[in-house]
Amino acid sequence: MTARAVLLACLLGGNALAQEAPCDKPVVPVPTEGTSVVQAEHDWLRKAYGGGAVVRQTLGTSADGKRRYDLVSWRKPDGQVVNVCFDVTTVFEETIRKVEEEETGDSRRPAR
Repeated sequence: MTARAVLLACLLGGNALAQEAPCDKPVVPVPTEGTSVVQAEHDWLRKAYGGGAVVRQTLGTSADGKRRYDLVSWRKPDGQVVNVCFDVTTVFEETIRKVEEEETGDSRRPAR
C-alpha cells in the first residue's frame, strides 16, 4: 500500500469519504499560523453561533469526486443543532503532495 493510500485511509477513517456531501455553499476554513484546519473550523463555528460544541464531524466528497468536505453538526448554545459544510480540498491536496514528495524524494513535483 502506498503512503498516499495509507494517508487517505487514516485521514478518512475508512469509508467516510464515500459519503456524498450536500454542500451548496461550503465555508473555506482559513487557519492562522500555528492553527490547524479543524481548529479554524471550530473557531469559525464559535464565532458564527456564539459558542457551542461539535456533535458530529465526518468527511465527505462532492458527487464528481473532485471536492472534499468536512461536515460538522454543531450544537449552538441554545441547544439547536446546525449542519455546516467546510471545503477542505486544499488541505487534502497539500497533505497528499507532501507525503508523495517524502515517498519519492522529489520536492520538484508541481502542486496538484
